[in-house]
Amino acid sequence: MTTYDLLPPAAIEEEFDAYLESTLELEEAARVLDLEDWVVERLRHPQREITANLVLVRDNGQALNVTAFRVQHSRARGPLLGGVRFSPHTQLSETRALAMNMTWQCALLDVPFGGAAGAVVCDPTKLSERELRHLSKDYVEALRGTLGPGTDVLMEDLGSNPQVLAWMLDAHARSAGRLEPGAIAGKPGVLFGLPDHADAAAQGLFDTLAMAVEESGRKLAGLRVALQGMGRTGSALARLLDDAGARLVAAADISGGVQSPEGLAVPALLEWIASNGMLLGFPSAEPMPNAEVLEIDCDVLVLAAAPHQVTAANAARIRAPLVIEAAAGAITRTAEQILEEHGATAVPAILAGTGATAAAYLEWSLNQGHENFLLDGVEEHIRQRIQAAYHEARRAAQHYNVNLRRGALLAAVEKVAAALRLR
Repeated sequence: MTTYDLLPPAAIEEEFDAYLESTLELEEAARVLDLEDWVVERLRHPQREITANLVLVRDNGQALNVTAFRVQHSRARGPLLGGVRFSPHTQLSETRALAMNMTWQCALLDVPFGGAAGAVVCDPTKLSERELRHLSKDYVEALRGTLGPGTDVLMEDLGSNPQVLAWMLDAHARSAGRLEPGAIAGKPGVLFGLPDHADAAAQGLFDTLAMAVEESGRKLAGLRVALQGMGRTGSALARLLDDAGARLVAAADISGGVQSPEGLAVPALLEWIASNGMLLGFPSAEPMPNAEVLEIDCDVLVLAAAPHQVTAANAARIRAPLVIEAAAGAITRTAEQILEEHGATAVPAILAGTGATAAAYLEWSLNQGHENFLLDGVEEHIRQRIQAAYHEARRAAQHYNVNLRRGALLAAVEKVAAALRLR
C-alpha cells in the first residue's frame, strides 16, 4: 500500500505540483500512443532552462533581487513561443508546465512553433512604471542571444501587457543591434503588432465556448454564464457574450464578485471596471465572495483568472455543467475527475487558450512576411485554426474513448513525436 492510499483526494492533490501534473499527463499519453522511451524522455524534460537574478533599484533607492525564469521545452516543430508571466506566486515548476503545455497547444493549432514560458517573480501592481520598465528590459537583456524570431518569441501572459512587450521589443533591438518585430508578439499596433490583440484572444475563447455549447445542444442566446477574471481578455469576452445574447449572471476579479440572476448590465460593468480599476463596489448588482462565483448556479463557468481555482476542495460544489478552463491550470487533475463524476464537461486550456496563441502566430507571420492575408481577415483566420484544433481534439477523444482534455493532448503529443522521429 502506498502512502497515497491513506490520503483523501485533496491531500493527494497537494502532493502534486504543476510540472508533475503535466508530466503525468504526458506519461499517460505515451502509454496510449505506445511512444518510444527516447521520445518520452525528450518530451519529459525541457531542452533548456535559464534562471536569472535581476537587481532592481527601487524608486526609494532600495536594491531588490528579483528572480526570473525562461524555460524552453521543445524545438521539434520550429522556434519557440511562449508568454512572460509577472507574478509574485509563480515558480519554476509552474513555468516548466506552461512551456510543455505551450508545445502541445502549438502542435494542436498546427503552427510552426514549440513551447516556451517565462516568469518574473514580482508583483507588477506594486511597481512604479519606471521599475516595471527596468525589470522588463533587464529580463530581455538577461536572455541575450537566446531570443529572436527564429529562436524564441516572447508573448503576453499574466501580469504583462502591450506596454511591457513594447519595452521588451526595445531591449531586444538594442541587444541584437537591429529591430526584429517578430521577436515579440502582442505588441502595440504602432510597433507592428496586430490591432486589438486582446480582442483576438477573447474571440478565440468565445469561439471555443460556442463550439462546446453547440455540442451540448444549447444555444448562446439566454445562456447563463459566470465569469472569473475581468482583465483585458475577460472583459472582451464579456462583451462578446453580451452581444450574442448570453446572460452574465456573475463575475469576479481579484477584488471580489457580483451577481444578478437576471443578468449583469455588461456595458455598465465594463465602464465601472475601466473607471475604478476593479469590480468591487459595482452598484447595480449583489456583491458576493470571489470563491462563491465559481459555485453559482449557471450553464457555463469560465475560469479566466489564475491557476488552481477548481480543486478537490470545491469541485463537487461546481454546478455549471460546462466549465471552460481559459487560464492554464485552473482545473487540477483531481478536480477534473470529480467534475466528470458529477456529469460536468471541462474544456481544457490547451483548447480554450488557443486564441492568444493563434493571434501571436499571425502577428509573427506578418512580421516575417510569411503570410499575405489582409488584416481584416485575422479574425476569420484565427477562427478557422481554432475550429480545426477543436475538431481534431474531439476526433482523438472519440477514437481513444477519453475526455476532451486527453483527446487534445493525445493529438498534440502524436504530432510532436512524429516531428522528433523525422529529425
